[in-house]
Amino acid sequence: MTSSIIIPMITPHKKGRLDLEALEGLLEYASLNSFDGAFAASSTGGCASLSYKRHLEVLGEVVKMSPGIKLFANISRNDLEETLDMMKDAEDIGYENLVIINPYYHRYSQESMRKYFSDIASGTHESLYLYNNPSLTGLTVSPETVASLSSEHSSIRGIKDSGGDLDRFSDFLQIPGLEVYQGKDHLLEESVRMGAYGGVCSTSNFSLNTLHVAHDSGDVSPYTEKIRKVTEIMKKHEVPAFHNYLFRKFVLGEKSPSDYMNSPFSDLPNPPGDQELLDLL
Repeated sequence: MTSSIIIPMITPHKKGRLDLEALEGLLEYASLNSFDGAFAASSTGGCASLSYKRHLEVLGEVVKMSPGIKLFANISRNDLEETLDMMKDAEDIGYENLVIINPYYHRYSQESMRKYFSDIASGTHESLYLYNNPSLTGLTVSPETVASLSSEHSSIRGIKDSGGDLDRFSDFLQIPGLEVYQGKDHLLEESVRMGAYGGVCSTSNFSLNTLHVAHDSGDVSPYTEKIRKVTEIMKKHEVPAFHNYLFRKFVLGEKSPSDYMNSPFSDLPNPPGDQELLDLL
């Protein structure tokens, strides 16, 4: 069965403002290449750096420009009250698929995270997707916590797991009725073989490799190897500046991208060479 690939969208800026032309270009790229969905205000989009006002602006503009593909909205604000407000605003705009990461920075217990997710799930009739990303939050949402929440709340439809642990990923796959997405691009091929619903893969912002892994029949290992090599290059650079630069360079065709990041990010100071990347995209 063909698996789904969702683009965790970059948030393109120009001179500190949301770049609407680039945002429209990203959505057109997603539609023309038959990606299965787009995820607005994602981690790759620098969601934690966005004010409430800018966060909501991004969600609204994506809906206005949508070429008809399935849309997902990040509603995470860390503070429960703001998150519930963002959830209502996203629903009012028209989102039917909402994504929520666990609260971060402080050392929350599984019970605290379970209650946080439960309070949010109780407040919506739309489809809610949990997000596990311990490398960014410093915390891991356990399969047991997710299983408990899934059994209690019909609104919880799935999870994006960026933990990088395939044993834990396998445990998520055992939860009945849960759509499980892989968030680590280089693990996509193996995850699809394990039964993943699909992937929410950051390199999809500038490359079709993950799309080939999920949609093509036959041997997709060459694409996986390219993804692995791109991921190794990515580790040497600031994220999401890396993704924004490659999107502008190889999707929009800008010769020398500049002034494309919002504070506190900066433009990529030493971009990788074009030829090094062209062989991998």
